[in-house]
Amino acid sequence: MADFLVIGALALDRPVWLERGLERGGRVAGRSLAGRLEGRLGGGGANAGVALTKAGHRVSLASLVAADDGGDQVVALAEAAGLDTSLVGRRPGESRTTLILIDPDGERLVLGLDLDRARLVLPPLPSPGDHAATQADGVYVRAAFPGAEAWAAYSRGPVVVHWPSPTYAGPADVVVCSADDLGAEILADPFRAARTVLGPRLSAIVVTHGAEGACAHTADNQITARVAPVQVIDSTAAGDVFAAGLLEALSAGAGLEAALQHACVWGATTVGLASSAPIDAPPHAFRPFSP
Repeated sequence: MADFLVIGALALDRPVWLERGLERGGRVAGRSLAGRLEGRLGGGGANAGVALTKAGHRVSLASLVAADDGGDQVVALAEAAGLDTSLVGRRPGESRTTLILIDPDGERLVLGLDLDRARLVLPPLPSPGDHAATQADGVYVRAAFPGAEAWAAYSRGPVVVHWPSPTYAGPADVVVCSADDLGAEILADPFRAARTVLGPRLSAIVVTHGAEGACAHTADNQITARVAPVQVIDSTAAGDVFAAGLLEALSAGAGLEAALQHACVWGATTVGLASSAPIDAPPHAFRPFSP
């Protein structure tokens, strides 16, 4: 059992299962959770954190939620899922609404409603100096909230960062990103592009390619990993759980190739679940890394 810190969003996802894919000018029916557009635990931080708890680890979640009833509800769900929420701060304003549109093939579209980034001022996360006992064996920075860099620097293990991140300027050992989020210039030489931004500590950039697996790029090597095809029920959170699996393996001392394969297995497991955070995953769905 290890102690992990995940820095990222904590949210209520409201899933809508579509009868067919979206198309311009079309009209489509959908089915919501419980028939009332109810929410389920989600957000990148919760998604990754719950997978790590399912593998038997202790997980602290550092996040920011609104100081309203919605914030109270999602914190309660996170705690019920086994996450330590003592580092979850409260921000002014109301909770935002996030719809997850899921087509019959399991692919999802995330629709955030009424987000005014210009007016959203986030307070800093609690400081490591005020929580000296919360020193992690590994940190996953899914969202670069103010103060994330200090927690990454406080880690006694590897730091995995979701990238590109326009505001993060802290330590990173490995960054994880989707090929869909990268421009042609970065894809031409991913390691050089990431290391130019994040500095010499960076040892690898991992680029995910959906069902095609993932590829790790280092200064002098390229490693590809894939898993057997699986039935996709809901692709929500697959990238977050992939990153959690990568962090878990690296913190256990795995080499990059073994860690990449382990992460692919966790990601593939996730797409077979009808959830955001994998709360209802069966026992041993997320097996801890073993050499």
